Amino acid sequence: MKRPNLRRLKFSTWFYFLAFTAVIIASMWIFQFVFLEEYYSNAKISTMREYADIIDAALSSGEPIGSAVDECKDVGIDVTVIDKNKTDGNYAILYNSADRSDANLISKAETEFVSNGFVAKSGKYIGKDSKPSLLYYIKATEYQGKASYLLLASPYAKLYEAMNVLKIQSAFITIITLVISIALAWYFSGKLSKPIDDMSETAKRWAEGDNSVTFSATDTYTEITELAEALNYAKDGVSKAGELQRDLLANVSHDLKTPLTMIKAYAEMINDISGDDKIKRGKHTKVIIDEADRLTNLVNDILNLSKLQSSVDDLEMTEINLSALTERVIARFSDFVENKGYKIEEYIAPDLMTLADEKKVEQVIYNLLGNSLNYTGDDKTVKVYLTAENDKILLEIIDSGKGIKSDALDTIWERYYRFSETNTRPVKGTGLGLSIVKAILENHKLKYGVRSKENCGSNFFVEFNRIKNE
Repeated sequence: MKRPNLRRLKFSTWFYFLAFTAVIIASMWIFQFVFLEEYYSNAKISTMREYADIIDAALSSGEPIGSAVDECKDVGIDVTVIDKNKTDGNYAILYNSADRSDANLISKAETEFVSNGFVAKSGKYIGKDSKPSLLYYIKATEYQGKASYLLLASPYAKLYEAMNVLKIQSAFITIITLVISIALAWYFSGKLSKPIDDMSETAKRWAEGDNSVTFSATDTYTEITELAEALNYAKDGVSKAGELQRDLLANVSHDLKTPLTMIKAYAEMINDISGDDKIKRGKHTKVIIDEADRLTNLVNDILNLSKLQSSVDDLEMTEINLSALTERVIARFSDFVENKGYKIEEYIAPDLMTLADEKKVEQVIYNLLGNSLNYTGDDKTVKVYLTAENDKILLEIIDSGKGIKSDALDTIWERYYRFSETNTRPVKGTGLGLSIVKAILENHKLKYGVRSKENCGSNFFVEFNRIKNE
């Protein structure tokens, strides 16, 4: 399979940082040198319009205009008052703050003013080099009793000077920004990618068989820390699954090998020794039958557990009398009570109803009770409680055995988990009993568990939902 073209996270992140910086710098240049001229022109003309209104009001009222003209000079605006009537074909300049006249500008401004219907007019004066040389604003006014034009003009050269300065500054800023951006982008991309690179290396060591590795991402981003925690959780799960797989293979091979060996051995004994001895042949065939039954039970339990865990075997939910069902299960162990010296103490409240799959709940009670009988203490006593409170029914099966270590309380529900004293178990099983209990109760969505301490026995409990009968 061809490997896709992959890129390192560090270089990709670094590239994206630089691309973002380039976009910002390009935007700065575009706005400064494409839109700056138009923005400057509009702002300047707006300023000239404001001062023109102020000066026009002063001229109309006969007030001095010196202060307003000075303010115009401060912002680079020249003020000129032109006689509206021509003398010898020329316009007479009545007032000029710049002590100069520009006949071409005056003529152009007047022409546009007249063609505009004597409405205030603004615009750019294009010089001989086809470049704007002045911004102007013209409007009608009255100066010393004469009809006049008020002309305000601002040299365009100042804008060009400012733009040249900005270009030089922008070039320095661009260089400095790029250098800093390259360094910062490299630093932050490395900081961002390092914990991921570390986890990648850790994953490689784990894949090579080192189960002692730990994924760590302390003092970093929340998402990366959560990823490390998820990988550690997955690693623990895989390790646990590997251990269970090894236990499964060991137990299954042992459980299958033992009865097969017995069947073969006793079949050979019948063939070689006890073929004509009816009594011996009966004993030997009984062993073969028992071992075959054991194999059958093992296969059936494996199939049932697989169905339960894959939810193939649907639940048949009905209203059941849990009290009567518990008593029936206890009665199935009468042989242990009568012949083997075991004692089952019952504390069962009558007629407690629940909604469940009767056959599967019966299997739960049978497996829990059989487990407690296998591991109870020397007094051979198991106590069964079935009590109710409000809308809940509590089933408790208590033994007096050696108890369960705290670190094994969760493990006992796994497949093929057994204590070391399995050879003394009076109730024969396949090692899948509690796994089947777990699968059934989880399919029912019922609360269950075990409370236990070493040398204090164990209390297996299940909490059912109660249906109150009439």
